[in-house]
Amino acid sequence: MFDVIIIGGGAAGLSAGLILGRFRRSVLICDSQRPRNAKSTGVHGFLSRDGIHPQELLQIARDQLAPLTTVEIRAQEVVDIAQSDGGFTVTFQNGTSETAKKILFATGVKDKLPSVEGVEDLFGKSVFHCPYCHGWEVRDQAIAILANGDGAVHLASLLHALSDDVVICTDGKSEINASDSAQLERLGIKIFETPVARLKHDGTALEGIAFSDGTFLQREAIFVRTVQEQHSQLPAKLGCNMTQQGYVAVDQMGKTNIEGVFAAGDLASPLQQVIHAASRGAAAAAFINTELAQEIFTAEIGEAERS
Repeated sequence: MFDVIIIGGGAAGLSAGLILGRFRRSVLICDSQRPRNAKSTGVHGFLSRDGIHPQELLQIARDQLAPLTTVEIRAQEVVDIAQSDGGFTVTFQNGTSETAKKILFATGVKDKLPSVEGVEDLFGKSVFHCPYCHGWEVRDQAIAILANGDGAVHLASLLHALSDDVVICTDGKSEINASDSAQLERLGIKIFETPVARLKHDGTALEGIAFSDGTFLQREAIFVRTVQEQHSQLPAKLGCNMTQQGYVAVDQMGKTNIEGVFAAGDLASPLQQVIHAASRGAAAAAFINTELAQEIFTAEIGEAERS
């Protein structure tokens, strides 16, 4: 039986593995190898690693786990999990299973992109969803926001600090209220309601937006509002409570409502930069380690008293 099985081998899961491995906890990290930022060309806002390619960052993390002999990483997808005597049983895609005292979900979320031709091809290159992750790289460029309502206004308020040439394309009738519309106008941010036909591009370089009425707007970068979904249904299947926003509900220690089950990273927080995921993974690991230490300490005292 492992002390901890970590489901998810991204920044949160690997960071947790580092903390737990340094305390010689037996840890299995299960990695389905489908990272959310697979299409991104760089990780940004990560102190000392700004601009690093996502796969390079993950490889550095794995290399730093290598000396920790109690930590194992498997390129296996977890397909089922159930509570068992004294812990949890995790079943893999290949039919094998392992048991653990504690579980840490670090499975992240996935983005459902707007169904506009060209968005999928350009995502991570010239179409983005996070101004904190990619805004600086497109500063002073001609930027479009493909979104509507409050989401469009939120993106506009952030991107206005990085470029004087920002427009909103609502892809249909605007749902932005009158007060926000007036403020956008004062800031020089135009709203285009004409439906978007497609994004015109040359390879990964965006040329602009083609509208359904035949008009064209030159743009260099686009920010979209994605619909987020849990990457894995296992937390819900196990019985973890979810927030109204669709995140796994956790306390400040990363604990779920199920004893022995923790969650960290994008699946449990709207703060979704890689550095936040790594931070929450490390924090959850520290609390898991404290629980393990206390359980072992209490058991040893009880054994000594009985003898």
